[in-house]
Amino acid sequence: MTFLRRRRLAAIALLAATFMLAAVPSARAQTFPALSGRVVDEAGVLDPSVRQHLTTQLAALEQKTSDQVVVATVRSLQGYSVEDYANRLFRAWRLGQSTTNNGVLLLVARSDHKVRIEVGYGLEGTLPDAVAKLIIEELMVSRLRANQFDAAIESAVTSIVDVLTGSAAEWKQRAAVRPHYQANSHPAPVGNILFTLVFGVLFLGGFAGVAFVALHAVINGLIAIHVLPQFKARRGWWHWLDFFDDGKPPPRRRASSQQASSYPSSYAWASSSSSSWSDSSSSSSSDSFSGGGGSSGGGGASGSW
Repeated sequence: MTFLRRRRLAAIALLAATFMLAAVPSARAQTFPALSGRVVDEAGVLDPSVRQHLTTQLAALEQKTSDQVVVATVRSLQGYSVEDYANRLFRAWRLGQSTTNNGVLLLVARSDHKVRIEVGYGLEGTLPDAVAKLIIEELMVSRLRANQFDAAIESAVTSIVDVLTGSAAEWKQRAAVRPHYQANSHPAPVGNILFTLVFGVLFLGGFAGVAFVALHAVINGLIAIHVLPQFKARRGWWHWLDFFDDGKPPPRRRASSQQASSYPSSYAWASSSSSSWSDSSSSSSSDSFSGGGGSSGGGGASGSW
């Protein structure tokens, strides 16, 4: 095979890969479970007593603060990213009050092994991404890996309620000094840059290689100056940009090196009771609940197990 032919085939492969990355699952019909209550357990992973306890807890929260927090477990994300699915579900259910957009969605996708806390614009200051990430990684992931869905979701809900009812400052301090938070504050997706240089210069070579590297640099530059959407703001078709920046959130402020010694004093650990997978759908506890007219999630955090 001649060098010219190899370069042509590489260019075709690159175009095909870019097309596949740009393809989104919007062509498939997307369905959401009905908002039948504050806990929608479509995946059937929660014990009925736990669903009822969570419903009572979240109803009391809304009565006290007007914040609407909903728990949803689904069997599948239907091919969407957990960020895209959660944002679409948040909008479909219109969580939060229309004037304050103070809704929160805790989403657990059973077969995809994904979890997300989607936060309405009005609560971004109280429940920022770093706190949502702390709740997911330190209180949910290990329990979900052990199939302890009841304990994982109860602990997350207890934490969210704690944040929204007065302990936000303590949780932010804990999130700001955690080691993982510092470790992720790298300035650029180094692995993706190295791949670009190796693939573009060594494999493609010549004009095609230079064009590939230049395209990569231009798109990353447009993302950096917010002409193209940042990771958190990408919805639907825009997820093809993840190819260029590894899908990493923008660099975060480096935290203090001083470590916190404990969780907020008002935090109460949830029960460690486990819940096994269930193939049959379990009906959600209904409490005549409906969304208050919130428009969209403004932030949040995701995790996997």
